[in-house]
Amino acid sequence: MNKEEILEVLKEVQDPEIPVSILELDMVSEDDITIESDNKVKVTFKPTSAMCPMGSVIGVLIKKKLKDKLGVDAEVRVRPGTHMNEEMVNDIINNKEKYVQIVKRLEDAGIC
Repeated sequence: MNKEEILEVLKEVQDPEIPVSILELDMVSEDDITIESDNKVKVTFKPTSAMCPMGSVIGVLIKKKLKDKLGVDAEVRVRPGTHMNEEMVNDIINNKEKYVQIVKRLEDAGIC
């Protein structure tokens, strides 16, 4: 696995409010990816605005897509200083219980 493969997978993730790839929106770049091992990566992303209401959803979509397509566990975080509720958004994305609840809601809504 390399950064190019990860970026290729992330092309499929769209901002739920704007049906455009997070890569086209410059939310994630190669510099935002750290490969720690064959099954562990870290990804930071920049939401569309500092008050983006979909920040946690976007992070969950990134995490789920990497798990589904590459079988990797990803720690996904908002790029420091880019969201007003950075700590809360990061907690929602990386807290297993909260993550599972969000994924269930997104699946029920047909979003992922």
